[in-house]
Amino acid sequence: MQDIRQWLDGLGLGEYADALERNRVDLEIAQELNDRDLRELGIDALGHRKRLLKAIAELRRAAGAAPETYQPEPVLETPTVAEGERRQLTVLFCDLVGFTELASRLDPEALQQVVSRYEDTCAACVARYEGYVFQRLGDGIVAFFGYPLAHEGEAERAIRAGLEIVDAMPGLKFADLGPLEVRIGIATGLVVVAENGAVGETMNLASRLQSIAQPGSVVVSERVRRLAAGAFEYQDLGEQALKGIARPTRAYRILGLGLAPSRFEAAHPEAGLTPLVGREQELALLVNQWRLAREGEGQAVLLCGEPGIGKSRIVTALRERLEAEGAQALRLQCSPYYVNSAFYPVIDNFERALKFGRDEPADSRLDKLEALIVSERGRPRQDVRFVASMLSIPCDERYGPVAMTPQKHKDETLRVLVDLTEAAARQHPTVMLFEDLHWADPTTLEVLDLLIERVQRFPLLAVFTYRPEFQPRWTGHGHVTGLNLSKLTRAQSAAMVDKLAGGMALPSGLLEQIVTKTDGVPLFVEELTSAILESGDLTKTSDRYEYVGAGANITVPATLRDSLMARLDRTAAMKEIAQIGAAIGREFSYELVEAVARKPKSEIDRALVSLTVSGLAFRRGTPPEAVYTFKHA
Repeated sequence: MQDIRQWLDGLGLGEYADALERNRVDLEIAQELNDRDLRELGIDALGHRKRLLKAIAELRRAAGAAPETYQPEPVLETPTVAEGERRQLTVLFCDLVGFTELASRLDPEALQQVVSRYEDTCAACVARYEGYVFQRLGDGIVAFFGYPLAHEGEAERAIRAGLEIVDAMPGLKFADLGPLEVRIGIATGLVVVAENGAVGETMNLASRLQSIAQPGSVVVSERVRRLAAGAFEYQDLGEQALKGIARPTRAYRILGLGLAPSRFEAAHPEAGLTPLVGREQELALLVNQWRLAREGEGQAVLLCGEPGIGKSRIVTALRERLEAEGAQALRLQCSPYYVNSAFYPVIDNFERALKFGRDEPADSRLDKLEALIVSERGRPRQDVRFVASMLSIPCDERYGPVAMTPQKHKDETLRVLVDLTEAAARQHPTVMLFEDLHWADPTTLEVLDLLIERVQRFPLLAVFTYRPEFQPRWTGHGHVTGLNLSKLTRAQSAAMVDKLAGGMALPSGLLEQIVTKTDGVPLFVEELTSAILESGDLTKTSDRYEYVGAGANITVPATLRDSLMARLDRTAAMKEIAQIGAAIGREFSYELVEAVARKPKSEIDRALVSLTVSGLAFRRGTPPEAVYTFKHA
């Protein structure tokens, strides 16, 4: 009977056989795959997915099942918002180039088919990054990132979706038509969204940026560039006079993904790092574990903390210190966009280290891989095939076919990856920095299971960062140390503000406001202080800052709005009550919320319980005498 590899080879898609076998997909399971499943398996090219979906329909017919036709990724339905909701949104405008000329050439039915496939393709790219298609305009779409659900990094999500739309267009082939092209503009700002539309300058700005984009390109505003930071490479287009926009607007063309090896470095590409404050004890513990590892007694440290608490900052400080002492650093980064992609952080690390070109031929990639694995690491040549398969590089012609079950192939791949890490550490004492385990895929966690089991035998310090929602499974090992990062004290927060202000005194009372509102979270301290210093509300004198006008207007910086809103959006039931409480103040009473909210008492009670269980607020007393306080101002 034909196996999955033979079936894929017959379709001309043999390069995906390893991915399906790793995930134990046989011909029977293949009949159940849909478009989302194929993307999770790493099949990104739209044309390849469509070819597979057609072949899957044939499999189903051969098995006597009803054929399952291709359906684009489902997108969120328009939520009902009668009165309008004020949100920070990243807005994507996408326009089909040459639509007027296209409409004059095509029969209306043929034009409708072209538009439908184009819009569905755009919608699938938007949905992949959990955006929301707000409008379909025939020759274009308007998509929101940050509504109806907010996530961290909406600007980055929008740009990634835009780049995927551009890349997907050549795959849309129509008789007697050349390849389709699009222009995309992206802007971020405050928008009021209601059931019948959306209002705000951000909508107009995104539309105008789209109009100046060249075919096949994505153009973004200054704020989008700042929010996405080093996650991408940019071409500065200078200041643009845009119709309907009062002031000249700086615009940037997206050239591609950035080269930063971690999310933290992508977010700090230009300004340098904020001075490390209040982490002397934690850094000393990490350095002590390094001393043990360097002598051959490998160690692992589990570094836990809430978002913004400084996990990446302390890891960066550790790396800089150890590299100055001659250590070798291995850096791996998990991603929220690839939580279901097997081995993603490892694959990304290899591709960055070997500097693969986008269209580099397989033989060249295998040469680089052999040089690393065989020449540099001293591992057997037969190990190369397992890493090559993981990287989806065709390798049977060079190494010959291998008779091995998918499970055995996976086990050998895990073994090879840990062997390579051990070989690197034995050549040179190594610190491995593995960030954001809460986004790690299950197969990557299996690699770490084997690594932690073996790490005591060689000179490696492995530091893993993660958020509290992740539950590590290695805490019972004697060579594994847990380290929880706590908030900064008020004195430490004040010291951090002082360093950010260059040692210059702030106006009376402003320092106290910053310290109180940021609650000891280093990221909040950094972003709020920087936003105030850049706001234009302050001016420098000889040794201090003074107010330009009546006083500073302290608002939540744009860099924090997405992550804070994402926490609220996770629990829709409590969101409205939380917003009412926030309008009252950081502290609010049950009695006042009940009087203001036009909801049944039972619904208010459930929402307030959700608010406290989520950790967004704390409660003193028992309703109806209870008082609630938000965790973060």
